[in-house]
Amino acid sequence: MVSKAHIKRERDPEKVERVLRQKGYPGGELPRGRVLHHIKPVSEGGKTTPNNTRVITNTKHKQIHANRRERGEV
Repeated sequence: MVSKAHIKRERDPEKVERVLRQKGYPGGELPRGRVLHHIKPVSEGGKTTPNNTRVITNTKHKQIHANRRERGEV
């Protein structure tokens, strides 16, 4: 079980902005219709790092999580 403190820390807006800058997004902001997706979910101990995140469309993000629910991974 992951602590609430871990989840809060990994979803901190400043941390997310820093990762987005490292990924090449000036100002730490994503284009409209894009989200920062955690490859290993924060709820499973994943971290907000450039290696554990990718920028994907909102639609793709919804598909990924719907598929995880169907497989019983959530």
